[in-house]
Amino acid sequence: MGHDVQRAVAERDAAFSRVRRVTVLAVAGGAALTAALTAVAQSATHHAKAVVYATPPAQRATPVVAPAPPLVSVASPSSATSAPPTRPQAPAPSPAPAPAAPVVVSGGS
Repeated sequence: MGHDVQRAVAERDAAFSRVRRVTVLAVAGGAALTAALTAVAQSATHHAKAVVYATPPAQRATPVVAPAPPLVSVASPSSATSAPPTRPQAPAPSPAPAPAAPVVVSGGS
């Protein structure tokens, strides 16, 4: 009977060892798979773009010539005494109506 107990204990320990090994491998595999998928996702969202610096060909700037402003004639002494042109005046705005006293009704119908 002692031999059967020892064999049962050995089988139990072997099974425990297998479960532990499978658990460790599953955790390690899950961590590796998580790292791999994280790297794939990161590279999928950030596309590497080649930066090309293009220098445009040198162009000589042509000077811009603005047109001359129109000349204003000088006023003669006789026109200096003349009255400036008058504008027609707009009619004065009418006064605002006086505000009416507020009507206050309290109570029901």
